[in-house]
Amino acid sequence: MGSLIRSHLARLGKSPVFWLALAVMVPYGLGLSGSAAGEYQSGSAGPGLWGQVLCGPGLMMGIILAAVCSLFFGAEYADGTIRNKLIAGHGRASIYLATLAASVLAALALYAVALLASLPNLRWLVRFPAPEMKTLALCIAGTALLLAGYCSVCGLLCMLVQRRSVLAVVLLLLMAGLFVVSMQVQDAWETATAGGMQMTVNAAGEQQFVFHEPGQADAVTAFLYDALPGCQAYRYMDMEATPRMLACSAGLTALTTALGLVLFRRKDIR
Repeated sequence: MGSLIRSHLARLGKSPVFWLALAVMVPYGLGLSGSAAGEYQSGSAGPGLWGQVLCGPGLMMGIILAAVCSLFFGAEYADGTIRNKLIAGHGRASIYLATLAASVLAALALYAVALLASLPNLRWLVRFPAPEMKTLALCIAGTALLLAGYCSVCGLLCMLVQRRSVLAVVLLLLMAGLFVVSMQVQDAWETATAGGMQMTVNAAGEQQFVFHEPGQADAVTAFLYDALPGCQAYRYMDMEATPRMLACSAGLTALTTALGLVLFRRKDIR
């Protein structure tokens, strides 16, 4: 499997799509650190300043990985690469896992470039109030697991959908849909758990202000708030992480990988 991974990485190094994605991460990372520096200058001093810089790249990584995986790994069916690997004696499990491993390494490279892009704002970053090391480590580990979850979903579809054009559309729509649903779940969570004044209009058309005590979200909303990648990314940026969030990302990676291996073994490859 090592030779398959090295082959993927060698091809990635020559891929214009991957280099374009790396180039996109530079202004993205610079923008995140610049935004945090601007908030610090305006008086904000929360631990989320570190979260914006260190975990912010995970917010839009699903869209970027969807494009990279569909255009790079999705070309293997059209080029006959997978069929040639099978003829050469590589097992289906090795082919699948090598693709997943290469996509994770590509995601980590994109993440690293975004972090390196924050160096011009280093003079501000070192002034940010540092969060607790345990919280910081959990958020960074959670972001890495979040990227692995994205890669596992992309890898599943890349190894099962043979038409690259269809694959690209499906992956991009899926990632965009996940992001939209994540934002809706986050709004539902905040509405259910946040207290404060709320303006209502009675039957007579008069405005009334009602104070609501903080409540609790239902079980489904609470689970989705922990499991959906968009919700996780925003919480990591706020330096909020729980073991349940990391477990959800690890579970998604394990589940989609296991499902993908089973389906890829049964796929008719011509």
